[in-house]
Amino acid sequence: MKKAICFLAALPMLFATSCLDDNETDYTEWKEINEKYVTQCADSTSAGVKIYEKITPSWAPNAFVLMKWHNNRLLTASNLMPLDNSTVDVKYCLRNIEGTVIDSSYSTTTYGDSIYRTQPNANVIGFWTGLINMHVGDSVTMVIPYQAGYGSASQRALLPFSTLIFDVKLKSIYRYETPND
Repeated sequence: MKKAICFLAALPMLFATSCLDDNETDYTEWKEINEKYVTQCADSTSAGVKIYEKITPSWAPNAFVLMKWHNNRLLTASNLMPLDNSTVDVKYCLRNIEGTVIDSSYSTTTYGDSIYRTQPNANVIGFWTGLINMHVGDSVTMVIPYQAGYGSASQRALLPFSTLIFDVKLKSIYRYETPND
């Protein structure tokens, strides 16, 4: 009887140690590589001009996105910019820092050829911030640090602490403001 009581008393200790030793992967090096990539993008210049513009939303001061425009913004400056709750149509391709394509709208046809229909505020903070700073017709590359992306969580094929690199074209604003129901 004493042996059974001792065994039952020790049983929780076996589970406790197995929970502590669950062979979790250490992503410290991956995190550092991703942080270095973001810093290099933020510091990169061409002819003395920064390549990426750093945009920090006022409502999330610890999050930012780096944006590189691929079009002449003077030509789209008079076009609409989406609100947080607008419904927008975009084309995008998501890569990691190694260049591996993680996701893309180019295989969708629900809302038209390659269109992803969304509201900016339904996405990660970095993508949301990028979308509301674009005019219809703008094409950009967004570099989103993990803090404004999926953070320390993995997401499908993305490892924790992954920088998100989106190539995005804002095609249209399907609904400028979504009414509150």
